[in-house]
Amino acid sequence: MQQMAQVARADGRTLQRERKSKRAQREERAFYLFITPWLLGFVGLSLFPLILGFVISLSNYDGFNVATVRFLGFVNYIRALQNADMWIALRNTALYGAITVPVGLLIGLLLAVMLNQAIRGRAFFRLLYYLPSILPLAGAVMAWRLMFNKDAGLINAMLSFFRPGTAINWPIDHFMLLLYLFAWWNIGGAMVIFLAGLQGIPEELREAAKLDGANRFQVFRRITVPLLTPVIFFQLVLGVIGSLQILDAAILIYGRAGLSGALNMPRDKYFYMVYNYSQVFDFQRYGYGVALSWIFFLIILVLTLIIVATSRYWVYYEVSQEGN
Repeated sequence: MQQMAQVARADGRTLQRERKSKRAQREERAFYLFITPWLLGFVGLSLFPLILGFVISLSNYDGFNVATVRFLGFVNYIRALQNADMWIALRNTALYGAITVPVGLLIGLLLAVMLNQAIRGRAFFRLLYYLPSILPLAGAVMAWRLMFNKDAGLINAMLSFFRPGTAINWPIDHFMLLLYLFAWWNIGGAMVIFLAGLQGIPEELREAAKLDGANRFQVFRRITVPLLTPVIFFQLVLGVIGSLQILDAAILIYGRAGLSGALNMPRDKYFYMVYNYSQVFDFQRYGYGVALSWIFFLIILVLTLIIVATSRYWVYYEVSQEGN
């Protein structure tokens, strides 16, 4: 009887394992079924274009004549690194990012702090500052150019009150300044994210600091800013990547009717993506242009990894990140 009971228990455990195995197989099939659309999209829209782009960067492909394509190896990469225009464009892009990102973060944070106070018309001012960030880029740039028009612009008209006859050609004479102002005018998205971060800070921490004798500045420095560092880190990464990819705003502000290249822009006003765009669509140097894109991808990747690696020294998380 005892042996029969043991056999029955063994058979029960075997049957249970078989049921679990079948259920695990069904769940595995369901898992792969659900991720199949994403896998197809990733392979077809991300992985395959990346591989194809790298192959094109090793050739002289011009976008039209497949029969004349020749394998060049890393010649396009060497040409890019030896090209003075590329380094001018990279310098202008780095300068633009180094100025717009930190100043933009500071402006967005200050606006969020002010609009987090209980003031009259707070919702209206939040909408007012956020509105530029959701406007269509081409329309916003055209409106911006009208304001800074040399002959009939609002800005020159206002300056004429102090200096009659003022006719500054802003897109030509102060091109970089105009781009900085346009970038900071679109600071509403960063403001909203900072505002969400501020509202996520427990009010009890501020009250406890005030009870200990801390003033407003000390509360902001010792409580608010450390708890906002994850938000600052997020904004910093997105800001660096976005600022380095400036393309259409630069072309449109300088005066092009559309994104048709950069032939009318002097080389000292090139940005990296403007130079890249021009090489591909103005000169049909697809292989060279894709090589420029890969170089830029590596630059952005290195910068992002540096920011992520250094974040452990200045980003405060309420939950320890050591195990992640």
